[in-house]
Amino acid sequence: MTLRYFVTRILQGLVVVLGAVLISFLLTNVIGKPSDVIGGPFLTADQRAALNVQLGYDRPLFYRFMHYISRIFVGDFGVSYRTNQGAISSVLTALPNTLILVLVAIVVAVFVGLALAMLGARRPDMLGDRVVRRTIGVLQGVPDFWLGLMLILLFSVKLGKLPSFGFYGPSSIVLPAATLALPVIPIMYRLFRGQLLEVLSSEFVEAMHSRAISTNRIMFRHALRGILGPASNYIALQLGYLISGSIIVETIFSWPGIGNLVVSAVLARDFVVVQAIIIVVALFYVLLNLIADVIMFANDPRVRAGG
Repeated sequence: MTLRYFVTRILQGLVVVLGAVLISFLLTNVIGKPSDVIGGPFLTADQRAALNVQLGYDRPLFYRFMHYISRIFVGDFGVSYRTNQGAISSVLTALPNTLILVLVAIVVAVFVGLALAMLGARRPDMLGDRVVRRTIGVLQGVPDFWLGLMLILLFSVKLGKLPSFGFYGPSSIVLPAATLALPVIPIMYRLFRGQLLEVLSSEFVEAMHSRAISTNRIMFRHALRGILGPASNYIALQLGYLISGSIIVETIFSWPGIGNLVVSAVLARDFVVVQAIIIVVALFYVLLNLIADVIMFANDPRVRAGG
C-alpha cells in the first residue's frame, strides 16, 4: 500500500509538470514573436523575417512544440537572446534569492500564526481571541503591492531604517519578507487555531486534564504533534503560492529573484527564460508536495491506513 500511495503521488506530479510544459509553450507562442522586440521599429520586413528564421519562428507550431519537448528532456531550455546565456542558468542563478525570501517569509508567518493560535486556543472566544481574529481578518485583505509600498514609505522614506530595493545585506530582506509574510499570517493562524481547538476538545485531552496534566504540557507535547501532518501539507502549498506570488513583491523591491526575472523576460519577450521559469516553479511545487506527503504519511496513521 505504501508503494501505491507514493506512485500515485509521483504520477500526479508528472501530470502537473507536463501541464506546465504545455502551458509554457502555448503562452509564449501566442503573444507575439521576439523579433518584434529585438528589432523594434528599426528592422525592415526582410530583416525581421530573417530573424524569425534564425529563432525558429518560421516553422509550424506543432514542429516547434515537438522540438521544444525534445530539448527539455535533455535539459536544454535554450539560450536567452538578451544575455546570451542558457535560460536554465539564468533561472538557477535567480532561484536561490527567491527561496531565501520565501523561506524567511514562511518561517515568520508560521511562528507568528502558531503563537497567536496557541494563545487563542487556550482561551477561545475571550476578548483577546476576538480582537486577534478581527485584526487578522483585516490583515488578510491587504493587497501585497499596497502593503509593500506602505512599508517602504514608513521604514525607508520616513524613518530611513531599512533599504527599499536591491540585495545589499541581511537588512535588505526585512521589508520584502514582511510584505510576503503578513498576508499569510492570517491563513496560518486560522489553520493552527482550528486544528488546536479540535485536538484540545478530544477525549484523550480531557483524560489528561482529569489526571491534573497542565494545559501547557498538553499543548506542547501532544497537541502540536497532532497537527504536524495536516499543517505540513498546507505549509508546502503556501510555499508554492509564495514562490509563484513573489513576482509583485520582487518587482516592488527590485529583489534579484525569479519574480523579477520573469517580469523582465516577459517585457522583452525572452520566451526561453519564461518557459524555463514556469517549468522550474512547477517542478519545485511538485517536490514540495511530495515532501509534505512524506511528512504526512510518517505522522498520520490515517493516511498510512488509507494509502
